[in-house]
Amino acid sequence: MAAEETASGVVGPLDNDGMYVITVQGQTEVRWNKATQVAIKINFRNFKIVDNKITYPIHSSKLKQEILLPQKQAYARFERRRFDPDEIKSSFLVPRGMKLYFTPIDDHLPTTEENYFAGKVNLQGKTCTIGEKTYAIKLPAGQTDILLYDVWTVNDCKPFINRATVVGQQQGNSLLAKEILLEPLGDQTQLDDPKLPRYLFIGDSISGNYNAGLRSALSAKFNLHHPPTNCGPTSKGALSIRDWLGAYKQPDRQWDIISFNFGHWDSQQTKAVYQANLEIIVKELRKTGATLIWVTTCPVPHGYETTSAITTNGRAPGRKSGVMKKYINPWANEVISKYPEISICDQWQYCKEHEQDSFKKWWSGKNVHFNQTTAQQLGQFLAAHVLRVWDK
Repeated sequence: MAAEETASGVVGPLDNDGMYVITVQGQTEVRWNKATQVAIKINFRNFKIVDNKITYPIHSSKLKQEILLPQKQAYARFERRRFDPDEIKSSFLVPRGMKLYFTPIDDHLPTTEENYFAGKVNLQGKTCTIGEKTYAIKLPAGQTDILLYDVWTVNDCKPFINRATVVGQQQGNSLLAKEILLEPLGDQTQLDDPKLPRYLFIGDSISGNYNAGLRSALSAKFNLHHPPTNCGPTSKGALSIRDWLGAYKQPDRQWDIISFNFGHWDSQQTKAVYQANLEIIVKELRKTGATLIWVTTCPVPHGYETTSAITTNGRAPGRKSGVMKKYINPWANEVISKYPEISICDQWQYCKEHEQDSFKKWWSGKNVHFNQTTAQQLGQFLAAHVLRVWDK
């Protein structure tokens, strides 16, 4: 039997018997058959049921995905990485490795040979009953993705609005899907004004801070979009950039202008890895033909420990005051300077210039994030840069 392979990316159109998965390498042709299972991959924190449906918010968007659930008994299987007999005795289960079904599965408690829980689930009460015992399903800290089966079929593998992870076997030029795990992205063109250019701004939680100020300043001038996630470190960007760009070659899905930043999450990265990841990201961005803007990483304020030398294993010293000026921004500039068509919006310098006035309190604190006033200023500053480069 051929080994299983995996392909992940935004779904692209093919025909009624398959789809494309758009990857950094190009696109993978995926086929399915009657045995193919489809699951929805969602964050358990968003698993709130009203009127037998989940209204799933799309990250960094006003869009929401409605998922209608079957009116049947639900069952869950909780996969476990290691056997822990104490968990069997506890009063709760953590939903890591949780698969939810609407077709019956047998009750099961973990053994060293078959390390999983399984039983009937009360979705409203978030409990799982196995035999005579009922466990509460306890929400852990952070993001916990679960898989929801028996809700969508291959007919829901719609292009452009879903990301898919396909597990299957190679057959000729196609990957025959054993499982398709779909993540709703939302149709990012739904709220667009077709007469306006499309602008994608890429960044971590700092971009979430200045989101309102940026959108307000560019209202009625651009259709603004952000990837449906916190974009995090360059390592995540290098893996996910094709997903975030989507099907930009399709009519009405092109990007006219893109701004991007990676820095805070890389404050403990090596120069070589940071720059290599940034090169991968820039390479993909340039393929879009969009006007590109690099946004420098904002400072770490003085409330943090002062930055130190590179560590013995070549890493930047972490989230410390001065780390962006001394390491991360210069490293980024060495990459960006190779591409004169990329303009630079220097948010770091803007924060520095206002150290003694509107950003004074922020500079003395210990929080890299911005309050409503300073965030509004950062958004307006970026918006002004966008308008300048677009008007040229």
